[in-house]
This record gives sequence, structure tokens and C-alpha cells, in this order.
Amino acid sequence: MSAPTATNRRILVVDDNQAIHQDFRKILCAAPASTTLDAMEAALFGGPTTAPVDPGFEVDSAYQGEEGIAKVKAAVAEGRPYALAFVDIRMPPGLDGVETVRRLWKEDEDLQVVLCSAYSDYSWEEMTQRLGLSQRLLILRKPFDNIEVRQLAHALSEKWELLRKSHRRMEDLRREVEEWTRELAVANERLRKEMEDRAQLELRLVQAQRLEALGRLTAGLAHEINNPLSVIMASVGFLRSELDEQLSGGQPLDAGEMREVCSDALLGADRILRIVNDFRTFSRLDGHPQVRVDLNEVLDHAQSAASFNLGRAQVVRDLGNAAAVHGSEAGLEQLFMSLLNNAGYALQSVAEPKVTITAREREDGWVYVEVKDNGTGIAPEHLGRIFDPFFTTKPPGTGTGLGLSICHGIVSGLGGTIEVESTPGQGATFRVKLPRSTETVATSSSSVS
Repeated sequence: MSAPTATNRRILVVDDNQAIHQDFRKILCAAPASTTLDAMEAALFGGPTTAPVDPGFEVDSAYQGEEGIAKVKAAVAEGRPYALAFVDIRMPPGLDGVETVRRLWKEDEDLQVVLCSAYSDYSWEEMTQRLGLSQRLLILRKPFDNIEVRQLAHALSEKWELLRKSHRRMEDLRREVEEWTRELAVANERLRKEMEDRAQLELRLVQAQRLEALGRLTAGLAHEINNPLSVIMASVGFLRSELDEQLSGGQPLDAGEMREVCSDALLGADRILRIVNDFRTFSRLDGHPQVRVDLNEVLDHAQSAASFNLGRAQVVRDLGNAAAVHGSEAGLEQLFMSLLNNAGYALQSVAEPKVTITAREREDGWVYVEVKDNGTGIAPEHLGRIFDPFFTTKPPGTGTGLGLSICHGIVSGLGGTIEVESTPGQGATFRVKLPRSTETVATSSSSVS
């Protein structure tokens, strides 16, 4: 903020009459102080010995409009502009007062002006037409009153000072705004750079996570296949050695032992086949068309396919207002069959096994399905991993560990979510969010893959 300055008391009188200039000086310039009279007044009436001193005004003279314009221009150049100009309207043979004022304002737009005239040379409408409506212009009729002139000088010089302070304040504000704008631009650029860097880091993180997931998937697949493959290789190796002995004249083959070895090999091959089929399903989750799927039909087929694992469990269905969802019929059957199979496995040691399937269609355009069982539940340390490929809590040889991974992939492929909540000994609840179908008629036929 600029420092405040003293009130500008410079006044220019533009008039072709020299006597007028003397009158303005008598009215506006400071009168000599009379300390003797002040002392006598204080002794007689009391009060301060000195009265406030009016510093008066600094009055310059110009006798023609051109001269006044030149003085205003020079004052501005010197950095000591006039606050006020008293300008006569009639100043032959040069410019008249109105034209002089118009040109004065070109040199100094803040100059306060009082037009002085004893005649009605111009009407107010004519003057405003030439000069425009302005708060910088007043009219003073000759002959003028001394007190009126002094009041005008004080008021307009103060007005000039306030105007200049306003200009300084606006300039300070403009500089502050420019500085804030520069700082904001720097901050925006820094934020943009940080966002770009963050996007790059997130991309690298996603890539790293994909590579990590692929590594876990590959390691899990190798581990799961390795065990049954070892059984097959050992069985085949044993058969080969036995055959070699028989062909070389050794003991005859034991049929019972050979049958047992072949059974072990077939079990290993069957497990590898199931792992490969599940892995193929896992890698081709989006291979089926997405259509309107009847939720009741899907659950019928899934329950039928999982009936062996469900055993004697009671299955209760409450679909409410949820009639159809949008997705792959084969994929959704696979989803619910896997959830029901898991529930059946958890219910094997429960006295009164029960599975409850509820579905509700909400206003947000999604269908929420819950599959709840009252089985053994899931341990807290396993909840964060149950959707990982090849993770399973079942004994070796009883599951591939891809079932829930496939469920997660099916739901994610539809834009939905699958979550689980479980307490050991109190069962588990799987919550699935699926997109609602907007079609009014079914466009697909039931098929089980």
C-alpha cells in the first residue's frame, strides 16, 4: 500500500482578466498571522492563545486556455499536478472555457474544474453535450462570494485527494491480484504436474499389480498341477518298469496292483482336467453375450447343479421385486453354482443346514443378491484372500481354488461387486451387486455350460 500524502493545495486560475487573478489570491492564499491580536483575544475572552492557521492554497495563473493547458501538462510531468482549476468561459481571442476544460481533462483526467461566467454563454445541456456528464465539473456565477469560493476550493481539493487515494488503492489491488494470479498459476501448474506424476505412479502400480497377480496365478497353477502330475508320472513309471520286467521274463503282473496304479493315474489326470477347465473359464469370463437373464431360472439351474454338495440343506429363496438382471446366463449360473457349492461344503457338519437367497431391486439401477448360510464360517485371516486364484481352505485334492476367483471375475465383468461377511461358527453371507435388466422381454433361451 502506498504511503499517504499531504493534501494537494495547488490551484490554477485560467482567466483573461488580471483583476480576477488578484481576487482569487486574496481569497485563497494564506493570510499573514497576527499573533498580537490572538494574544489580546485570548486575554479578553479566554481560550487558546493561537487560532488554527489555514495554510491557504498555492495559486498559479494562466491568461488564455492554451497557456492553462500547457501549465497542467507541465505540472503532471513534474509530478505536482493541480487539484483544481477555476476556468473562465469567455477568454477571447483564444479557446473558450468549455473547449479549454475538454483539453485540460486530456492532460489530467482527475483535475477538478469550476467554470466561472457572468453570462449564460452555454446552457447546462450544451456543456454536458460537449463535455459529458461529470462529477469533476461545477458552475460558479460571477460575481462570486468569497466564502463560496473558499469552500469550493477546500471541498474539491479534498475530493481530488480522495480520488487519488482511490486510484492508489485500486493500483495496489491490481498488483495484488496480479501477484495472486501468478501464484495461482504456479500452484495450478504444480498441481497439474503432481496429478500427471500421480497418474503415472498409479499406472505403474496397476501394471505391477497385474504382473504380481499373473505371477501368483502362474505359481498357483504350477503348484496345483504339479501334485497330480507327479502321481501320474509315478504311476506310469511303475507300470513301465513292471512291463519291462514281464517282457524280460520276470514275474507276471499283479492285476489288482495294476488296477490301483491306474486308478491313481486317472484321479490325477481328472484333477488336472478340472484345473484346466476352471482356468479356461477364469480366462474367458467375457466370452458370453450379455442379455436379459431371468433370476429365478438362473437360480434353478445353479441349485440343481450344486444339489450334490448342498445335500440335505434347506434352500429358501426370496427374490422380492428382483425379476431379471443383465449379464451372461452361463456366467451367472457359474456364479451362483460356485456360491451354493461353497455353502454346501460349509454346511456338512451343521445339524440343521440352511441357505437363504434374497434379492432386491433398488432405485439406483442395481439388483442386490445375498447368499447366506449358517455353516462353519470363514476365519478372519482368510477373508482378505478368498477371491485370490488357487486360494482354498479345503483339503488337498478337493478343490481347485478358482471358484471364488471366477465369481469375482464374472461380477466385475458386469461392472458389479461381490463382498463377503463372515463370523466363524455363524456362517457366511456373500453380497452380489448386479446390473438390472432394462429389457421388457427375454431375448435368450436357457442353456447350461
